[in-house]
Amino acid sequence: VAVCDHFPDIAAACRERGWEFFSHGIYNTRYTYNMSEDQERVFIEDVKASITKWSGQDLAGWLAPALTLTERTMDLLAEAGVMYTLDLFHDDQPLPVNVRSGRLISVPYSLEINDFTTLFQGNCTPRDYTDAIKAQFDRLYMEGEHSGQVMCLPLHPFLVGQPHRMKQFEEALDYITSHDKVWLTTGRDIANHYLTHHYDAFAAAIAAGKTR
Repeated sequence: VAVCDHFPDIAAACRERGWEFFSHGIYNTRYTYNMSEDQERVFIEDVKASITKWSGQDLAGWLAPALTLTERTMDLLAEAGVMYTLDLFHDDQPLPVNVRSGRLISVPYSLEINDFTTLFQGNCTPRDYTDAIKAQFDRLYMEGEHSGQVMCLPLHPFLVGQPHRMKQFEEALDYITSHDKVWLTTGRDIANHYLTHHYDAFAAAIAAGKTR
């Protein structure tokens, strides 16, 4: 979230568009590994204050810097009133996270169609990346006919925003938005919907051991 301090015009443009501000840490190189519980609690509160300062929003979602976690992270997020985490990659649907107090939801993230792991680490061509996005969507759209699925598309402007990649990426977006019954939304809205309609039933089923 330090980008807001360094480039306030970007924060203002995001506010004007009504985008959700969520946390990917203060800097993506300031890891939470080896933090004490008190240090991590202060870290989370610092991020919350920055989000509120620059967006006027409360902090709803968390993606740890460089995906770094401690054994206490989920508990501290729930304690701080954070609604959802993107740090668990175990399903294509939201699910409750077991925390010592409060409530926390896991909203699906993706490393498979993340532009960092594909375009940068995987050295995929723009065509390969677009085909992967479309294939991911096709499968989840089919499965979602009877049970809603979440497709998260993590992006980094310095990668997908390169001019030679934009045409193919726009093709993928046009493909997705050409389908009916697709909810283009935010993590906050997904978490709110899940809390309202599904959380209690899923949490009760998990507590009763009826998840198979």
